Amino acid sequence: MVATQDVYDVVRSSPAAVAAHDKAGWIALFDADYVIEDPVGSQPVRGEDISGFWNAFIAPNDIEFVVHHDWIDGLHVVRDVTVVTTLGTGLQVSTPAHLRYELVERDGALKVERMAAHWELAPNFAQLMRPRAKHLRSMATMNASLVRNLGFGGTARFVGAIRSVGKKGKKAVRAYLGTRVDDLDKVIASGHVVTASCTVDGQPAAVIATLDRKTRAVLDCRIYTDLIG
Repeated sequence: MVATQDVYDVVRSSPAAVAAHDKAGWIALFDADYVIEDPVGSQPVRGEDISGFWNAFIAPNDIEFVVHHDWIDGLHVVRDVTVVTTLGTGLQVSTPAHLRYELVERDGALKVERMAAHWELAPNFAQLMRPRAKHLRSMATMNASLVRNLGFGGTARFVGAIRSVGKKGKKAVRAYLGTRVDDLDKVIASGHVVTASCTVDGQPAAVIATLDRKTRAVLDCRIYTDLIG
């Protein structure tokens, strides 16, 4: 049986490697059949694309993960975080997010099989789109890095993640949950998924709900209550 602390240690190793700009160490955390969805709703990253992902989004920046709460469910960990990114220009962008790590045991070692980052592009971009020299320079630098590392098609697929189930999806999840949770906040719509922070029996909890993209009907909803850390 895999120890809870071992699972947690692998998950915590990811932001540590990012902070240290340890590309090789970060990539080594992932299983050969990994998938990264960052943000959920964008083109999933698989195979050799992980190097381009690192070069586009991590290498040029200093990134800090401010962790508010962590929950564990077997080999899965859900994190409530704020991602603070300092761009090469010195501009800081703050991104509320929920992260889901799904681990797998392979040849006696724990690896990240799937990492799904739930955050919204529009509020993120809004922090950059201001008529000031530093903001304009930051946007231009970021766009150039995306195109250089992902190509025009990959960049378009990343930006396409701005489309989601949106406000209607959030409303549907609120209605679905009803009185099952309290203090529902930090509600995020990414792709066809809505995540949120809340409380259950007075304790912090997290919600991850999958919706039908057309009808906004809730297809699956999981509530995480087992705190760790």
